[in-house]
Amino acid sequence: MSQGGESHGRRAVVLTTDCGTDMGDEWAVAHLSLSPEFDLRGIVTTHAPNLAAPAAETAARAVAQVLDRVSPPARPPVLCGGSEPLTDGKTPRPNPGVEFILDQARGRTADDRLVVLAIGAATDVASALLVDPSLADRIEVVAMGFDGWPGGSDGWNVKNDIPAWQTLMASRVPITVGAADVCIRRLTLTADQARTRLAECGEGGEFLVGLLVDWLDREAQMAQQVTGSAAWPVWDEVVVAHLLGLTSSGAYPRPSLRGDMTFDHPASADTAPPVRWITDLDTDRLWGDLTQKLQDL
Repeated sequence: MSQGGESHGRRAVVLTTDCGTDMGDEWAVAHLSLSPEFDLRGIVTTHAPNLAAPAAETAARAVAQVLDRVSPPARPPVLCGGSEPLTDGKTPRPNPGVEFILDQARGRTADDRLVVLAIGAATDVASALLVDPSLADRIEVVAMGFDGWPGGSDGWNVKNDIPAWQTLMASRVPITVGAADVCIRRLTLTADQARTRLAECGEGGEFLVGLLVDWLDREAQMAQQVTGSAAWPVWDEVVVAHLLGLTSSGAYPRPSLRGDMTFDHPASADTAPPVRWITDLDTDRLWGDLTQKLQDL
């Protein structure tokens, strides 16, 4: 059944996530599920190399754990997407997650788009576009990915399905990107900072802080490499910040994506929509928003 046009003024959102790969997805799942400003229609889980096979099912269990611990007022459905990347940029991977994206976008228009948040591999949104190219006129994508502008490159989300991102960049879908550089600069937290930010936030806050503490304990060497300290970026909160209107961004002529994940920039702007790039975000207001919502439970 088509779900278009039933948001009653709230933005209709579908989240795609490789939840369980690091702690950032869990924070974003919790924050979105507690945000009445949005109509979170559902969560589609996808693959990553460090998720046990079948990866999408493993990610779905991680999402369920978050929802169990934060207990949102309305629990969104969780659907398994692709457990493997695309084999090429022409062949979709049909699955329940892809069907869910297509269903939720039915009946929508260019003026009333479904927002698809991609904080893992873009396999399922790309598959949906390959199944129905007209979907490009009914969705927009807000993603965490790439190292930065203008070089592109990526160590995880894009790397895990390059053909999927090539499909997205070649499409006319409006795309907004929050890249690693702005996440490191604005979303990095130490364990003590997380404890301070989420003090008096009950079981949900303790759960989220514990995820960061456990990650830093396990991945201390990686944290030093990425941030130069015992701290870690909560990468995926960048898409939540954008939905909340807490980001600044710039629009650029859309490049194509090479196989090595660098950008091939056009000589001049063409008829394709630009790519929008997040350049900054209001960290204090973002963490304040999460704190308030956890306290309101």
